[in-house]
Amino acid sequence: MWWLLAAVVVAVAVAVPLLLRLRRRRAWRDDLEAAESEVAWFARVLVPELQRAESLDQAAGGWTVGSSQVSALEDRLTALEATAPDDAGRTRARTLRDAVRTARTRLHGLLTAGQVDALQQDLDAVAAELERALELPQPAW
Repeated sequence: MWWLLAAVVVAVAVAVPLLLRLRRRRAWRDDLEAAESEVAWFARVLVPELQRAESLDQAAGGWTVGSSQVSALEDRLTALEATAPDDAGRTRARTLRDAVRTARTRLHGLLTAGQVDALQQDLDAVAAELERALELPQPAW
């Protein structure tokens, strides 16, 4: 009888940490998927809205509104990189973070420089860079 009780205690002692680890991994993956959706929003919604602006001032205003969300996304991806459960997840979070950081820096520079003539092409390039980062293979969970 005692050996059965000992086996149950050992099974619980092994199962609880494994279940907690699985839960943390699942929560991290859900956070990464939400961040990927925000990167897609940046590339597929915000950048096209900036392209549709009729003037540089309108584009700058749109960027002012969206830039805080983009900065928060960059911070979120940095945190995801730091808490990644494995190297593949860390690499994915870093790749997305770097793409967002590059795009944010580039957009800020474009809109503060005030060069209207190349703005459309540069915005296309920003969206394309973000899309490339999204298209990279995701880790197999």
